[in-house]
Amino acid sequence: MRVNIRSAEDSERTALSVTQVATDLGLSRASVYRLLKRGALRRFKGGVAETSFSDLLREHPEVIPYSRLPRDQREWLVLNGYSDPSLSVKRPSVKGILD
Repeated sequence: MRVNIRSAEDSERTALSVTQVATDLGLSRASVYRLLKRGALRRFKGGVAETSFSDLLREHPEVIPYSRLPRDQREWLVLNGYSDPSLSVKRPSVKGILD
């Protein structure tokens, strides 16, 4: 259900589906298409460029119905670039996992 934001190099080559973006942002598919038309999101390989998804979280937070989303979804958005100073979320650590 959720996209994993990758490094800029990997995400430049990744396309997300309109449905996936709509679900992750708590929007309708029509709203995502409007964001594409407006230029707030960019198309890539028939979908939405993952880098533009990340940019949207940081640069256009007003389009996301953040307060209506469940807490876990808000935490996920904050971890991926959405700014919410009232929500303290720590990045998960991978220390010890790869040892």
